[in-house]
Amino acid sequence: MVSIGSYLDTLRQITAHPLNRKRKASAVIDYLRWNLGQRLLDRDHVLPLAGDARVILSRRQNYATLAYTCALWDFSEMMFLLHALRPTDKFIDIGANVGTYSVLASKVAGASSIAFEPIPTTHDELMQNLRLNNILDKAVGHRLCLGSTNGKIHMTIGRGALDHVATQGDTGKLLETEVVRLDDVLQDGGCRLIKIDAEGYEAEILSGATKTLQNPELIGLIVELNGAGLRYGHSNESVHETLLRYDFAPYRYDGVDRSLYKEPTFNTSGLNTLYLRDLGLIERRLRDASAVTVRGQTL
Repeated sequence: MVSIGSYLDTLRQITAHPLNRKRKASAVIDYLRWNLGQRLLDRDHVLPLAGDARVILSRRQNYATLAYTCALWDFSEMMFLLHALRPTDKFIDIGANVGTYSVLASKVAGASSIAFEPIPTTHDELMQNLRLNNILDKAVGHRLCLGSTNGKIHMTIGRGALDHVATQGDTGKLLETEVVRLDDVLQDGGCRLIKIDAEGYEAEILSGATKTLQNPELIGLIVELNGAGLRYGHSNESVHETLLRYDFAPYRYDGVDRSLYKEPTFNTSGLNTLYLRDLGLIERRLRDASAVTVRGQTL
């Protein structure tokens, strides 16, 4: 059972969100409406994101409440993606889940996307969202896991966004799936931006992407560091140090005033960290990007 404290924490997060600062009361009403509606009618919903982009979500996704109440729940990272990408760019979405980042990249920013989601049911939902947004000509979904070597690997299933590469301690039903190196997928091609949400498998993914990381075309990564890497013997700090060696540095992006702020280290709250290099190019892109409409606000 969810505690009252958890509900209050969610409400605080919702009302503090940049898109809700001027509509706190409405955001609270949205929160109550979503929770009541989901209890009475447990079904999928088509939710607006930004511009004409939409995504199908239900209570199966643990971030669905934030999607309904905030639209762009990872506001800093999602706004950076929308402002930094161009139609000539390639975006890599690792641990794509139902494909929200790929939808934003291809539907709104116009970039091409390659999305990787190894869980069959979730991959089906990813493809459903690509079709919904009519971007199959720009976005490709692969039912693959990325890692340091090519071969086979086992994944947990049935845990939603918390499914991960299995270890010896994992019990329950497991799924064998193919694992490939990002360098082999891209071969000699590069990409502009990478998002990694792999529930602790980040170090293995980066180990299989050395050529990609060296390619100067790549200007940024969005990486979730939540401590889960310890199950594979990798700490948040080790992933952070790896990216520093490729000249990336941690930043926070204010999507309202389009400002970047350098951080002393990775995001220690267990959420995403934005790693960037080639700041001159990035700042020009952010400054010159077309405005994006989100929840009636032009940003």
